[in-house]
Amino acid sequence: MKILLIAGHGGTPYDSGAVGNGYTEAVETRRMANAVAPLLRAYGFEAELYDQSEDAYKVVTQGGSLPLSGVSYVLEFHLNAAANDAAGNGVTTGSEIWVHTNEQGVTVEQAVLRRIAALGFKNRGVKRSSSLAVLKHVFKRGISHALIETCFIDDRDDMELYGREFDDIARAIADGVAEGFGKAGTDTVKEDDEMVEQKRIHIDGKDYSCEVIEKEGYNYVKLASLTQAGYSVTYDAATKTPGIAAPQTRAEVPDGDSAVQAAIDKVQAVCGLEEQTMAYLRRYQYGDDLLRKLADAMN
Repeated sequence: MKILLIAGHGGTPYDSGAVGNGYTEAVETRRMANAVAPLLRAYGFEAELYDQSEDAYKVVTQGGSLPLSGVSYVLEFHLNAAANDAAGNGVTTGSEIWVHTNEQGVTVEQAVLRRIAALGFKNRGVKRSSSLAVLKHVFKRGISHALIETCFIDDRDDMELYGREFDDIARAIADGVAEGFGKAGTDTVKEDDEMVEQKRIHIDGKDYSCEVIEKEGYNYVKLASLTQAGYSVTYDAATKTPGIAAPQTRAEVPDGDSAVQAAIDKVQAVCGLEEQTMAYLRRYQYGDDLLRKLADAMN
């Protein structure tokens, strides 16, 4: 199977793409394409690099065409922008992939995003468009195309993680493509003394396909896999600590005022609830308001 890897921007006259946090998009897209290519070849794909002196966008918008003979899949690399978070806020803005509006399946793209998200990036999902120039050009020729926005170049948290995990991001992309196309050996991978497998996990009444680490007879679900169920995976850049927040909950609960404490005491006394139950209620996104309303209703 032949895969064409396109690095976004560049060309003549030179288009740098987005710039931020000491990085230039056109430079980084070439770095990533060059890193992913040999990893795909190791899986048995015929990975071909598009001429990196060219800007594919300019070529197709000026009436030119891309070398798509024999190509079955196109990966186009970019870095996103418009997060406007140069100082960093402790969480990543994340990764997304664009496919054509009429693309039938997104198994490959979902596998890639899931693996990138496992490194600490927010999974922004697979998105669709029929107006992106290169994507439209490729899809018109009956070839599936994925435009990877690896992360946000103007988000300090994204780019610090990108800098640390560059090689693993490239590996995540290649592994995700291999998994999506059913290459042998991608459902189970070895991580030190741990075995990572794809398993169906029951969360809040629904089943999800998650990356599960099996070690010493126990199963551990990767934090990033829980994003499917609406959980938010966070990353504290200061302490370099990952975290997770349940849907509609607060990662940290601020100290309440006297009215909130009075409501907590009343609801707990009337209903006979335990301390841990009250703590759970307060973690709800609107927990303080909820407790005040419950206390008012008991008057």
